[in-house]
Amino acid sequence: MTIDAYLAELERRLPRTARRRVVVEAQEHLRDSAARHRAAGLSPHAAETAAVENFGSVEIVARRLAVEGAIRETRISTLVALGAVAFFVVPLYVVPENTLPPAPWAEKPRDIFVLQLVSIAFWLGAGALATASAALAWTRWSRLAAPVLTAALVAIAGSVLVAAALVERWFAAASETPAWPLLAAPLAAGCVAVCALATAWSYRRADLLTG
Repeated sequence: MTIDAYLAELERRLPRTARRRVVVEAQEHLRDSAARHRAAGLSPHAAETAAVENFGSVEIVARRLAVEGAIRETRISTLVALGAVAFFVVPLYVVPENTLPPAPWAEKPRDIFVLQLVSIAFWLGAGALATASAALAWTRWSRLAAPVLTAALVAIAGSVLVAAALVERWFAAASETPAWPLLAAPLAAGCVAVCALATAWSYRRADLLTG
C-alpha cells in the first residue's frame, strides 16, 4: 500500500474532529520513514510499503487514535462539569448572602434550616462526585468517569430542586423579600445545563474506553 492510499484510508476511519491533525502527523512520519528506507537502498515503492508496514495497519492505528481521542474528550468533559459544580456556589450562597435583606425572624424556621442543609449537602456531594469523575478520567478506569459524572449531575440537580423549594418557603415566610435576588435562578439552571451537556459529551465515545 502506498502512503497516499494509507492516509486516505486512515482519514476515512478517523473521527471528523481529529482527521486533519492526525493525517498531517501521520504523513510526516510516513514520509520520513520512507526517506530512510530509500536511503538504505529500497526503491521508492518498496520504501513506501515498508514505511506503511512499520507504521501499523490502518485498523489498529485508527482504533488507537480513536481511544486517545475518547480519553481526551472524557477528561475535558469532567473538568467542564467540575467547573460548573464549583460555580454553583454563586447562585446557591454568594447571591443570596449578599443580596437578601436581614431575615424577619428571630430564630430561623426549622424547615428552612433543613432545606438549606439538604441543598448544601447535595451540592457538596456533586462536587465530590465531579472531582472523583475528573480523577478517574486520568486513570486506567477512565470508562467509569461518565457514570460517576452522571451521579454528580443528579446531585447538582437535586441541590437546585431543594434550593427552589427553599426559595418558595422563604418567600412564604417573608413575603416582603424583594424578588430581584431570584436572578440567581438562571445561573443555577445554567450550571445544571452545563453539567448535563458535559455528561452527555462524556458518553459520546465512552464505548471505546471499555477495552
